[in-house]
Amino acid sequence: MTGPSGGAIAAAQARSADPAAYAIGGTAPRQAVRAASADEVAETLRAAARDGLAVVPWGAGVALAQETPPPCYDLALDLTALDRVIEYDPEDFTVTVECGVTIATLRATLTARGQELPLEAAHASRATVGGLLAADASGPRRLRFGAPHDRILGAHLVLADGTRARSGGKVVKNVAGYGTHRLLCGSRGGLAVIVAASLKIAPAPGARVALCYGADAAALADAARWRIFPRLEPAWLTVVERSLATAPALGTDAPFTVVVGLEDEPAWVQAQESATTSALGAPAARLAGEAAAALVQTLADLEETEGPRLSFTTTANTPAALATWLARPAAGPFVFHAPAGRLHLFPRAEEASSAAEAAAECGLTLIGARGPAGRPPGPASLGGLLALRARLRAGLDPAGTLALGEAWAAGLR
Repeated sequence: MTGPSGGAIAAAQARSADPAAYAIGGTAPRQAVRAASADEVAETLRAAARDGLAVVPWGAGVALAQETPPPCYDLALDLTALDRVIEYDPEDFTVTVECGVTIATLRATLTARGQELPLEAAHASRATVGGLLAADASGPRRLRFGAPHDRILGAHLVLADGTRARSGGKVVKNVAGYGTHRLLCGSRGGLAVIVAASLKIAPAPGARVALCYGADAAALADAARWRIFPRLEPAWLTVVERSLATAPALGTDAPFTVVVGLEDEPAWVQAQESATTSALGAPAARLAGEAAAALVQTLADLEETEGPRLSFTTTANTPAALATWLARPAAGPFVFHAPAGRLHLFPRAEEASSAAEAAAECGLTLIGARGPAGRPPGPASLGGLLALRARLRAGLDPAGTLALGEAWAAGLR
């Protein structure tokens, strides 16, 4: 590959790709290459740093495609060819994979041994492990099972200048070195590139059940109705606004659908279900086993609904957390994972600012924004955290080769 700067990346030249397929917010890079190995990732970044190219690591693009483009975007570095399961130790509940392995592929590998990686990513058939880690994404079960930074044990990294490095290890009880691998979770590929990761997995539950209820704003606001939670500690408890509830299981006639997810040993799930129906009544729909697992994936997919998105957090963890906010004029479709206190709102672009202000007045804290929906709080509100982020970026990528690092350091992602 030869670029506008005159640099050459010989090993990846035969695997150049169509830049249009790697557009971020409608902006395509000048070049795109598909690396076939960690060595090629390192060589590509080394050449890019030398030639002053701004690089964005790219997995499936599930989340990146709708983000605001960086000010400078020269090269997309496609990592999907790094798709091997390197090492799987079922007895130790660990697995090491390359970053381009899809969530669906890994899920199938683990399911065959009665195990799972209890994290969700939207569009799992395309989404990669690297993208999941880079976004620190996880869906409805985030509180119960943790986020990616809780599950990663170690990683092989490539720094922005092409230097290869390792952080952490492959076992659960590991305290070697700094936890750089955890630091990279959520950095959106703006600090370094994870080319392989070791992850902590878990036994698949003996039983999984999803109970779907229709609700209106008054029912959601009724704190007494939800008093049974979080005492039961459901695996997930998600509220979906009607316009997003397109899956058959979510299609109630009510303005909102509440999904209660239970998973554990069969006897305990049965006891939890009995307690839930005693408190909430008979559900509009009940799903079990594979159907319940598919519904979890559907709820995760909703987080990547097209269009502007505002993401909020709250310390409240039942549907009643939305009471004050729902009393205001409708601000747009949303999905709320109550135990994790994560609300994803999809307003019209012209209503984004007012929706963010209204949510703040109701005790919801803005933690992310996509598209023309605005920006999270700036330096005045993040204070020392932004200073720390700037220092980390300066240490790991002083030349600013990784294009998304500036937004990460500024607290915009």
